[in-house]
Amino acid sequence: MADDEGAAYWEGVYGQPIHIYPPDRLNPHGELERMTDEEYAAHVRQKMWEKTHAGLLEEREKRKRQAEERARKDDENRRIQIELERSLKRGEQRRKKRVWRDKWEGYVDRWAKWDGKTVREIPWPEEGKTEVDTETLRVFFVNGLNLEELGEKEFAARLKDERVRWHPDKMQQRLGGTVDEAVMRDVTAIFQVIDALWNDTRKSS
Repeated sequence: MADDEGAAYWEGVYGQPIHIYPPDRLNPHGELERMTDEEYAAHVRQKMWEKTHAGLLEEREKRKRQAEERARKDDENRRIQIELERSLKRGEQRRKKRVWRDKWEGYVDRWAKWDGKTVREIPWPEEGKTEVDTETLRVFFVNGLNLEELGEKEFAARLKDERVRWHPDKMQQRLGGTVDEAVMRDVTAIFQVIDALWNDTRKSS
């Protein structure tokens, strides 16, 4: 590239002027001067290619930036979606806790109002119950007492109170000693569920 003939040749290849660098103007300590002829030729070809294809390089860079921006937006949208789902889940959990809290407060209120003598007003765990279901009862006491917030120790203590409350002998005594067999069967079923939960909790804690 240090002579007119070489410059003319490359100008014909690239369709634009090629600068000529006479040897006496070159810095003997510069980067270009330390190159071999092959390295220098490769360097010039690279620079000329970059100059000729500047638009292509710019378009590639633009596409790269657009791809990065899309990726950033996708990440942000995923983050928002995850946060939204978490928020909805927390809201649903709060709603369920309110429902169980209301059920439990209603149950406690029925016990407070019961005179301890009237069979038809026995404060069953599920108001207006028609039959006793073991799994439904377990869910009622676990969620109604809120095991998650109480912790196992306090949960067991509260179950102990319920265990005394629903003990068949205690209930029969309250109701005057003579109680319908079907009623006592339901009372016993409730007691057994509470007793099993109480024992399981004590063992695990």
